[in-house]
Amino acid sequence: MMGAGKAKGLAEPVRLARLLGFISAAVRADHLETPPNFGFRRLAASPNGTYGMTVTRNWRLTFTLPDEQTLADLT
Repeated sequence: MMGAGKAKGLAEPVRLARLLGFISAAVRADHLETPPNFGFRRLAASPNGTYGMTVTRNWRLTFTLPDEQTLADLT
């Protein structure tokens, strides 16, 4: 996932890589709720069904779930 260079300015690049690997390995959206607990939840202020997972205390990886079988739009 990460290139050979340094992830300058990126918060917790190792944890972020683990999060992306965990999402990539998930078969269905409900698999994201199981350990390791990355704080998967629907973002309350999001009217369009955006979900998030915790990278650090104040950094989130956000994405949408078009349906229970599809993970899309990593932002």
